Amino acid sequence: MPKKFKAGGATHVVKRNKKGDVIVDHDASANAGKYDKINLTEKAGAKTLKEGEKATRAWHKKNPHKKKRKKKRGK
Repeated sequence: MPKKFKAGGATHVVKRNKKGDVIVDHDASANAGKYDKINLTEKAGAKTLKEGEKATRAWHKKNPHKKKRKKKRGK
């Protein structure tokens, strides 16, 4: 059964593919491109869905998305 959680500001789903590998998938966006689905069995050595979730959260903790701040005009 797929596990759904939020990390790095996006909803992620960790599930198994037909071969049994742990895959993470996140909401498609314009900048996602080829990184939309990542095989965590190959990348992080995840064997269970719980390990896949842990690896995804750890990656987002090490690589946070930096938000752009708008500059105030005038004053």
